Order: sequence, then C-alpha cells, then structure tokens
Amino acid sequence: MQSSGSSWTATESATSIGDTPPRSRFALRGRSVRLDGRTEAVRRDLADIRLADRVFAPHYAVAVRRSVGRMTDVTTSAGGPVLSQLLPGEPFDVLEFTSTHAWGRSPIDGSVGLVARDALIGEYAVSHIVVVRESVVHADRSTATPLPMPLPMGARVAATVTGDWAEVDGGYVPAEHLRALSDLSGDAVAAALALRGVAVVAGGRSGAGVDAAGLIFLAHGITGEAPARFVDLQAAEFGVALAGGDPLRRGDLLFFADHVAMLVDGDTAIHADGSVTVEPIAALDRFGPVLARRRPA
Repeated sequence: MQSSGSSWTATESATSIGDTPPRSRFALRGRSVRLDGRTEAVRRDLADIRLADRVFAPHYAVAVRRSVGRMTDVTTSAGGPVLSQLLPGEPFDVLEFTSTHAWGRSPIDGSVGLVARDALIGEYAVSHIVVVRESVVHADRSTATPLPMPLPMGARVAATVTGDWAEVDGGYVPAEHLRALSDLSGDAVAAALALRGVAVVAGGRSGAGVDAAGLIFLAHGITGEAPARFVDLQAAEFGVALAGGDPLRRGDLLFFADHVAMLVDGDTAIHADGSVTVEPIAALDRFGPVLARRRPA
C-alpha cells in the first residue's frame, strides 16, 4: 500500500528459486493495455500490484483491506463526480491513504476511486445482508426501542439469529430483514419492486437511493450474482444477449443510452428515473432506441 508521500515499488524483488537468478522487475505478459479506470485500480503514478502483468506504472501498491463503517460515496476525485457508493459492512481494498481520503477498489461492485477515510474501520467478518428497503436497529428484542441506526438494503452485518430477532453490532433487527450471505436467492424483480418510491441518487445502490444501474446491481446482488456496476458493462456482459425479435419475459433487461429497465411482465418495467417507478414499456421510448436486450442467466 502507498501512503501519501511515499511508495512501495515492485522493482526490488530479490526472490530466488533454485538456480533462477533474482528478479529485479516484473514483466508484462504481452502489450500494456488501456484499462477502465472505473473498475481497474490504475493511475499515472500508481497501480494495484495485481495489475503488474498487464500495465506499467511507476509504482505498485499492495492492497490493505478495511471495512466500511458508514455509507460513503466513491468519487473520481476529492469533491468530484460520484461513481458509486460503499455500504456499511462492505470491504474496501485501500491502495493509498491521504489525510482525508483513501484511494482503492471495492471488491463488491468493482468501483475504483476516493472514499472518505473516516468512513473506514478495521476489517471485520460479516455474515448477513439486509434484504428489505430499510431495517431499523433496536436497543432490545422489541419494536419499542428503535435507535437512530438505519441499515439500508444491501448493508452487511455480523449477525447472530435467535428466533425472530438477530443480534447485530449496536442492537437487534428483525431476523426476517436479513439473509445469510451463504444463502442468497430469490426473485430480483421482487427485490426491485420493494424499492418503489426510493429516490434516484448519484452513484446510489442501496435502499437509501439508487441510480439506474445501481437498481439492477442491488436487486440481483441480494438475490444471486450481481452484475457489473455500470450500465454499459451490464449491457455488454450480464446474462445472455437477446435478439430483437426474441419474446421478452419477466426479469429481462432493456438497455438504452446510459439507462436500463427491468421487465416486471410483458407490458411494464421497473427502473430508476427520478425515483424507482413502474411504468408501461411503451413509455420508455423517451430514452431513445433500445441498444441491448439481455436475460440474466
């Protein structure tokens, strides 16, 4: 990991095996390639050591994992545009610390950028994910003592479930609000429908707010395998492509220029536009032509 003002370089390895001479540098395996800065941790001055065989950088850093203590934005620069968010309980791989921020990569959604340093805490293990729009932490096993500690859909917790309640750090939440990370299943459309009315938030991907791609990421992330974080990557990679004439069904995704909608049935779709809303598929023509149709595997 690199700290502001100092660096760890990947050119001083003295590893020797048998008669093999010590390596003094890393070799690129083929041409250096242009990487996507939204999801690949590489800058002009620094790169993740895991990219050393694909890209040249003056310095490489070994990631140090931290956990997220509160929801925080992932931005392209201090005060810059919001790419995504980190949710409570998620891990974050830090490659550089400054006095106010940490630069690194989320292993959950793949986004790379700056996050507030004070939002990160020591790494800890989690066991469950919140699967309702918002779960309120209570001081005891009753609904009579709510605490100002809401957990949005997508947040991760270390939980011990006993009967109808789960003990989490700081209190208790209804057990039905959680699902074990080892048992993610369910209907992504139903998860999206539970978010109707949630506001659109730049970079959002939680029950507190979503963007267009964040809605799809969240709904699939709590019911199975999450897609890529960004609309263009979802349109290119998620599930299987459908031809223009293929009949559509519940759960299929329609991609437009920088927008995506999920089919609820043959006539309606759910998407994030101002807020998470359900409307006729025909009304989506305001986003322009459909550029891709995909069916989650």
